[in-house]
Amino acid sequence: MGTIRTEQTRLLQDNGTENIEFFVYDKDGVAKTTLNQTKDVLKQIPSNLSPINSNLSVEYLRPLRDAIKTTTSEDSQLLNKNPNFRYGTFNWDINSVGGNALAEVALPSQVFAGINPITGIYCLIQNEVPNTAEKTNYMIKNILSDTPIISGEDLEISYNYYFFTLGFFVFNVQQYISVGLDSTSDGTINKMYNFEESKFETGTFTDDKFFKKIDIRQFDSWNKFSTTIQCNLSDTETDPHIEVKLFRTTKGQGLTSPKMIYDGLAITQKSASKNRIHTKRKGAIFSNIDGTVTIANDNISGEYEQEETILSNEVNLQNTNSIFGTFARKDRPLSLQQNTLDKCILQEFINDYRSPIKRYEGEFYKDDSDVVPIYFYHKLWVNFGTTILQEPVSCIIDSLEYNVKQNSYNIIMHVPNADDDVISYDTYKLD
Repeated sequence: MGTIRTEQTRLLQDNGTENIEFFVYDKDGVAKTTLNQTKDVLKQIPSNLSPINSNLSVEYLRPLRDAIKTTTSEDSQLLNKNPNFRYGTFNWDINSVGGNALAEVALPSQVFAGINPITGIYCLIQNEVPNTAEKTNYMIKNILSDTPIISGEDLEISYNYYFFTLGFFVFNVQQYISVGLDSTSDGTINKMYNFEESKFETGTFTDDKFFKKIDIRQFDSWNKFSTTIQCNLSDTETDPHIEVKLFRTTKGQGLTSPKMIYDGLAITQKSASKNRIHTKRKGAIFSNIDGTVTIANDNISGEYEQEETILSNEVNLQNTNSIFGTFARKDRPLSLQQNTLDKCILQEFINDYRSPIKRYEGEFYKDDSDVVPIYFYHKLWVNFGTTILQEPVSCIIDSLEYNVKQNSYNIIMHVPNADDDVISYDTYKLD
């Protein structure tokens, strides 16, 4: 028995209490005058909870070799806000020339009968389709400071478009796009994307290599454009942001006045993996027996798989599935404190199931003066005395059913094992 569990048993026997510190807030989230409040959450069996109906049972669950967590996320992460223009011009910069806006957010059906958006309610409508190519005055761009990116993962820029010809012949319909980079996070563009060499670089930002030409050949129906941007930055570029400029669609010389509609203007970053399986395995990777190093193995084969989740503390912070922060367990040595939340939780499973674990199930009558019902934060100590049955630590409640009228509880609980950490290692499968 390790030092932690020995101390837990001693404190239970000496004090008969188990105090938990709570941070207390009111219904509006305002901290109470006494923020930190301590509550004794220990209940003893049979002095506080009396077993009834002679159905208290105990079973032993097999020990674990593996504790497994599966995280599933999207193939790509949306970087820009309001891609469908549902909130008007929020998080967009629509340019004006000579006091006239180059585009507007509106309901397309109110401008052109029979045209409905692809993704929502509103669209971006280009007010005029000029006759000469446009690479000087951008039509719309995202907000640079609100669009961080991560090096090493490809970007995709895409949008849906509807070029409405009004039934007339048009030719030489084209558009340009440019991608700028703020690699120093000072709010200014210091690099542009070279579409010829597929990389960000410095230079004269009006050069043709920094613009991608888009030829539009499908008219009078919804279509989609997308392009991939390779994003491999240097080690010093630690907080990069991106700015995408979309210029007006233009056409060849003619007397017609077609219209251009945009929907779903999205900047996304492709995830390196969609499915992440994190396995914490009991034991060391290798063992040394008589001077021979071999792969460690034993006869334990138990597995515990958490329910599949979308949240993890081990995915990059730009991912909407990310849990931010560095986590630790206060009762562990300093050298073992800082870790990911995922590893901390899986280690606790391995610790609990280091040996066959006892799980109790039965009906109980609450027989004390405390008016607060039993809840999941309570700890239940099976203590019939040292000569009959006294568990070394209190049980954690797994499930309970409360009969208010009869003041009785159906409880399933197990004896945890928060002793010194079992040696374990982590493996990952990413796809």
